[in-house]
Amino acid sequence: MTNLHFNYKDVFRAGRLGFSAKKIWLAFLGLLIAHVGYGILSYLAYIIGGIEIGEVWEIYRFLPMYPTGLPWFSWLIWIIAFLWYLFISLIAGVAISKVTYEQLKGDEFFEIKEAIKFALKSGKSAVLAPVVLVLFMVALIIMGIVLALITWVPYFGQFFFAVMSILAFAVCLFIIYLMIVTVVSLIIGPSIVGETGNDTFDTLFESFSVVNDQPWRFIVYEFLLFMVMLVGVGLLGYFSAKAIFLGNEVIGLIVPPEKLGNLLSNAAYYVRITIPPVFPDSWHTLFAGYAESIGMPNLLYPPAYLPPYESWTGVITSFLLGLVYYFIVLFVKALGVAILWAGNTVIFTVLVKKKDDKNLLEIKEEPLEEEKKEEKKEEEKPAAAKKPKPVRKKTARSK
Repeated sequence: MTNLHFNYKDVFRAGRLGFSAKKIWLAFLGLLIAHVGYGILSYLAYIIGGIEIGEVWEIYRFLPMYPTGLPWFSWLIWIIAFLWYLFISLIAGVAISKVTYEQLKGDEFFEIKEAIKFALKSGKSAVLAPVVLVLFMVALIIMGIVLALITWVPYFGQFFFAVMSILAFAVCLFIIYLMIVTVVSLIIGPSIVGETGNDTFDTLFESFSVVNDQPWRFIVYEFLLFMVMLVGVGLLGYFSAKAIFLGNEVIGLIVPPEKLGNLLSNAAYYVRITIPPVFPDSWHTLFAGYAESIGMPNLLYPPAYLPPYESWTGVITSFLLGLVYYFIVLFVKALGVAILWAGNTVIFTVLVKKKDDKNLLEIKEEPLEEEKKEEKKEEEKPAAAKKPKPVRKKTARSK
């Protein structure tokens, strides 16, 4: 079992815990499934909205952002795409948190298969917890709209509005509080489920408990975790870029420069990282500066497509190399995801110790219902095998 300090120092373990083949592989699988589903649905949203595929491709490549200026049904499809991305991310977070929790307890050999199995079985709690909160907020808003209709009644409506204004203010304040809890449940919910296997109600209870009992620790720890995640992703991105350049230099000793340059340039044409417009301009500037510093400005500004080298073979080769570039980008991003969920697992462990004086690492995990049934069957089999055979009584003849 890992001996934690149970303070802010433990957050810095996230970098080491996240830098794990198991967790990075789980994060990579989650990102791949999430991106594929999101990309298909996002393109569908633009196509139904009347936008040509070529226009979307030139701006976004494989991952279109939200459809600004398109009809409501395009937005509806895009929202489904976003929810798909969020759903897969939360399930992957549960699996990574489960592996991290078992590692902290001392089990370094917890299998990826078991983590995925656990996430598919118990991960619904991490998904349903924020859904319940959103539905409750929607219900409160609908009730407010219905009550607001009473103001249309002459004389009485205005008086009713004045009397209910204080209650309306309290409800609006409560909705803002629920919004905060929803964000917290999205951030730490998968780690709650990964450690405790809680159902939806218990996951909600822990989310409310974190907000009410440890708000400042949660904010400070998450800020520290974000810094650790940025450093980890930045370093891996830097060394990944240097590895690509080194590979190009080695291959360039054999492959003619004009052929290699054509293939790599056309491969870079397929790759573009688009930062969501909702992010502030400072984020765009920061990432552009980082991409420039590692020698990868083409991640934001892909080169034009050149006439392919050796006809159709050059086209296929460049496309496959473009996919390899995307896999490398996903690999770097997967480290950030692994650090995020591993760090949140540590953070939740520390917060539970602070608010409940309980060490989750010392709790023995109860077997799941299916495992209990299997163990019961295994116990019954030997008992049935050892059942004594009936003994015949000796008769007079046998004597």
